[in-house]
Amino acid sequence: MDERIKRTKDKLRVYGNYTRQIQQLERRLQQIEDAIAWHEDWPEQAAKECGIHRLDPKHPAVQRMTIEQATLEREIDQAYAERQLLGLDAWLDSLSGDDRQIIRLVFEDGYSYQAAAPMVNMSKTGLQYRVDQICKSPYAYG
Repeated sequence: MDERIKRTKDKLRVYGNYTRQIQQLERRLQQIEDAIAWHEDWPEQAAKECGIHRLDPKHPAVQRMTIEQATLEREIDQAYAERQLLGLDAWLDSLSGDDRQIIRLVFEDGYSYQAAAPMVNMSKTGLQYRVDQICKSPYAYG
């Protein structure tokens, strides 16, 4: 395999890991924000709804929820910044819709070639070939 293709695929795997981590953190943050919005006048209930319970009098659930919310926001920002350091954002934005979907399915959503192939009306080997062609793009190698 061409070294350029291998390096791009490795970067895409890391990019996908960051993307999945960001999505997970954003889901949890959204859960907390929704609970806060629904229970503006009863923050203890919002914390309870999020599975955050009072450990002891010094660590009330509302305070723990606020800390978790701030921590999640910081972790999301940090993951975005680290993902951006891979230098793939502009290249991914330049891909055609079909090529972007292929990259998203295989590297960001974590589907195997076998599972992703029918989703884009291709055979497994056709999909593998297409991924290699996308990764050969001169913009991918940086």
